[in-house]
Amino acid sequence: MAVAEGSGQLNDGLAPVKPERLVGDMPNKPHQAPNWLFPFPNYRLVIVEFDDQGCCYDRRQILGFSNFISEMVEAASDAILIAFVHGWKHDARSNDENLTHFRSVLDLAAFYENEQAARLGEAPRPVVGVFAAWRGLSLYDNIVHLLANITFWDRQDAGRRVSTGSVRELLGYVHAYREGRGKRGGRPLVVIAGHSFGGMITYSALAQSLIEAAATPSARVVPSFADLVLLINPAIEGARYLPVQVLIEEREAAGDAVTQPPVFVSATAKNDWATRIAFPLGNVLSLLTERWTNKRERQAMLHTIGHIPWMLTHTLSADPSEGPTGYKLTPLAPDKASKTPFWVVQATPEVIDGHSGIFKPRFLAFVADLVFAHADHTALRVESPQIRDRAHAACEELRGQ
Repeated sequence: MAVAEGSGQLNDGLAPVKPERLVGDMPNKPHQAPNWLFPFPNYRLVIVEFDDQGCCYDRRQILGFSNFISEMVEAASDAILIAFVHGWKHDARSNDENLTHFRSVLDLAAFYENEQAARLGEAPRPVVGVFAAWRGLSLYDNIVHLLANITFWDRQDAGRRVSTGSVRELLGYVHAYREGRGKRGGRPLVVIAGHSFGGMITYSALAQSLIEAAATPSARVVPSFADLVLLINPAIEGARYLPVQVLIEEREAAGDAVTQPPVFVSATAKNDWATRIAFPLGNVLSLLTERWTNKRERQAMLHTIGHIPWMLTHTLSADPSEGPTGYKLTPLAPDKASKTPFWVVQATPEVIDGHSGIFKPRFLAFVADLVFAHADHTALRVESPQIRDRAHAACEELRGQ
């Protein structure tokens, strides 16, 4: 596919990693601009960066992506498009762990799609990754790693500004692509994910579409922005999710069963101190001025989604019998998974370890399986356990790169 003239330089290499001081303040400037599109062997990677006020550092990045999306719609190109908004202590540096592991997910998605398409004699859909970056890392020290930890509440405020800024323009282009291909009979797959404050940014931008989807009186739930919204250790208070929770409980009471992959998954580490301890401490002052109507509301005002027991739908734990990528997803109530496509999952440390240990082999396999399920669902094809197992075998190798 050609790139629109003036939309950005096509470059297969990320920016060189600049040496860091032992102690410092990460500059409020982009790491990859003006480049935005990076063609790797198995996928294309798009990077768009936002400043502390939520504006795009370099409009060439976001305008290049806009042109790229328009071309895909006009060319009737169905793609597997996976967008990721990173979280606290991360940014768009080429060696950032979130970016590195996001690329692993893209590799796995491309592997599964190519193998499945070859098995069925079909043309595989190309994989496009969109990495939405912001200044999640401000102060840092490479000695005892203390400075970054004390920026939690400051970066929370920055994330809130970003959540109402130009990232909504970026996700709007993603929405336009999915809607444009859908109206033309296409079968794209769109996944939007966010980690930590990136989960807050993602949820803030997509909350309306999730509420509308949960409120639709239909056996099939279809959010307008994405086939799957995935939040990992999201740093958002449960009160933000309450409107969806109420609708889910009403659907369950009505006995509405679903036969589809989940459209929303929030996964939180049981030992995530940032969302379990720091987040409630930062919210406790809200009790002085805000009011609640019951105990559930009060609890939801203080705590994040993944640490509220009555919001949980599943636990995610290790399954050693399946090797280093084996995991076990357990519904907390009988047939829970068949009654709602909205999952709130709490993971053990073997799967997600703390706030930033998110792409361990077992969780990488879990995320890959979610993408594989949606890849098959949107392509109207039967899953292949054999191909999935081969992809799992690659998870540990990719995690170690």
